[in-house]
Amino acid sequence: MRPALKYGLLFAAGWIVLKMIFKALGVLQDDLFVPGLINNFFLLLAIAVGLFFEKKKEGFGSGTALSDIKNGMIAGTPYAVIVSVFIFFYYKDITPEYVENRAQERIDLVYNAMQRPAYVDSLKMSDAKYAVMTNDEIFSEMKEGIQSSFDTNFLLTFSLLGLIVLAVTYSIFTTVIFRKILLRDYYK
Repeated sequence: MRPALKYGLLFAAGWIVLKMIFKALGVLQDDLFVPGLINNFFLLLAIAVGLFFEKKKEGFGSGTALSDIKNGMIAGTPYAVIVSVFIFFYYKDITPEYVENRAQERIDLVYNAMQRPAYVDSLKMSDAKYAVMTNDEIFSEMKEGIQSSFDTNFLLTFSLLGLIVLAVTYSIFTTVIFRKILLRDYYK
């Protein structure tokens, strides 16, 4: 197995284990920021460590920048797919109440805002489709939008897209850092 792929899979498994440890301990269950940072850090580590060991296997100084980016993506893509699928099942089967609670909190905020006539008037002025709707129709449409944005299928698509974009970005930056700073003696 290629080193880049191996480290992509290893760090994805590490993040899944860490997320399950957080669940078992009841730590950071309502927080998205810290687990998100850890997720991004593990993705970066998977790409950097995978690229380093891939370069070590090939020989430092060999290959092109595009092959290095490709090797970074070999580590980042499986990480993104595995973690996104895990996130889908985590919020669908393991903690569905989290998504339901977040959606209900947002619906409650919209309901409370809809009680203010100034808010409803601003909605009707900002969007022509709301101008001809009653307050109940506006609320029901907004409620549908909130529920669909908290759907686990949407979450899967959004997390997969975000992690793939991050993987491409991290692969480019890691390649530049390796070639221009860390391994510059080999690329003269």
